[in-house]
Amino acid sequence: MSRFRKPYTIIRRAPGQYVHGIWQEGAAQEIVIEASVQPLNEQEVQTLPEGKRSGKAFKLFTGTELYEADQETESQDGRSADHIVIGGKAYEILRVLPYQAGLINHYKCYAVEVPE
Repeated sequence: MSRFRKPYTIIRRAPGQYVHGIWQEGAAQEIVIEASVQPLNEQEVQTLPEGKRSGKAFKLFTGTELYEADQETESQDGRSADHIVIGGKAYEILRVLPYQAGLINHYKCYAVEVPE
């Protein structure tokens, strides 16, 4: 599966924190991963939350664990979802599905376009 993967840039933010009562975003870090990126099919688009179905969306397969958009996680440790850069545009990692059965361990991720 790795021969179908290409390098993509992930933008990962360190956990944010409150400083004197004001929220401060964590510093951004760029990580290069290998991934296979494909458009979502119509059935997969329908599984996205209602407000996320109108923009562009992709699925990606990678051996690197990515951080998804998860309100519970963000409120607990201040970590934001990773963003992947595809064709010069940023897409937020919305869902991460681990496939760790031992044969070809990987993650299937859904990414949706970040409004400008």
